[in-house]
Amino acid sequence: MSVGLETNGVGFIGFIVELPGAYVRGKTEKEALSKVHTETTAYSRWTRKAIESPTEILVAQRHHCKLHVEDADCEILLDADRGVVSKAEFRSLVNLANYSGETFARIYEVSELKDWVDIARIRVTFNGQAPKTIREIFEHVNRTQNYYMSRAGLIPEESASNDFLERRLRCLERLEDLFGQTGNSKIFNVSNEEWTLRKILRRFIWHDRIHGKSIHRILHKQGDLGLIGTVQDPFRFDS
Repeated sequence: MSVGLETNGVGFIGFIVELPGAYVRGKTEKEALSKVHTETTAYSRWTRKAIESPTEILVAQRHHCKLHVEDADCEILLDADRGVVSKAEFRSLVNLANYSGETFARIYEVSELKDWVDIARIRVTFNGQAPKTIREIFEHVNRTQNYYMSRAGLIPEESASNDFLERRLRCLERLEDLFGQTGNSKIFNVSNEEWTLRKILRRFIWHDRIHGKSIHRILHKQGDLGLIGTVQDPFRFDS
């Protein structure tokens, strides 16, 4: 497996090149890379595709930034995000981003105590107060869909629904329309960060996964306290 690694010298986040949206994090490079096998296995279960556990992990790209990487802020443009992308590959990524959205909506739907406060999450991040309930996490991910669209100069439509999955479908449709016009060749520079359409799709999937994992942790805490029964795991982080 190849990893694009980003750091500010305080924290590390790595993106597995071959698995769009798959990621690892750690306080050190060694800690982050040690999680590649676990993430690969979980990703394989989630996508229902047989993905062999890596026999070697290669840091294919390094990026140093001034962002709060320890809070999962990131900006890296992977080499894989650049250049020519076939229609079939782009369609496959669109389908995966849609499936990812459905999975995230599912973990929210099966959560019983959406407004239970996880006191460990009460803290300030680069993006303000961290979401501390399942509902707040869900609302953050829903809002961020429009942010990702804006990276390609696409503004929200006035008539757009606030429903999570309807918004996801419309976002993906508009990205496909733009891909039909420009392909993946155009690099959008927004606030000194480079984006391509492929990167936007990868970030959709990553954002679902990282916040889906946050909800999953809250569900486990609720289960350990006896507040809920079986912990639902649509992303297959555990099993």
